[in-house]
Amino acid sequence: DALATYQEVRTIQQRVLGADHVHTMMTTMNVAITLSRQSKHQESEVLLREILVVQLRVLGAEHPHTLNTGHNLCTALFGQRKRGEAEARCR
Repeated sequence: DALATYQEVRTIQQRVLGADHVHTMMTTMNVAITLSRQSKHQESEVLLREILVVQLRVLGAEHPHTLNTGHNLCTALFGQRKRGEAEARCR
């Protein structure tokens, strides 16, 4: 299944490229999105927060990938009914 494949690729990328590499971040994003689509919003949130920390440090707050991660984090928070936190983050 897609989730297992993304997770396997992510593990390899983390080992070979490192967590800060853009390809590793994008694969981690794919894992998080897949989890969210499976209504596993809490697991998705954890990964999205990890990615966001790295992206803020490596890419900066205004980079499109960083902004997209913030949006996906809002979606994961809404999925968990964390409306207040989601609204505050999405502003």
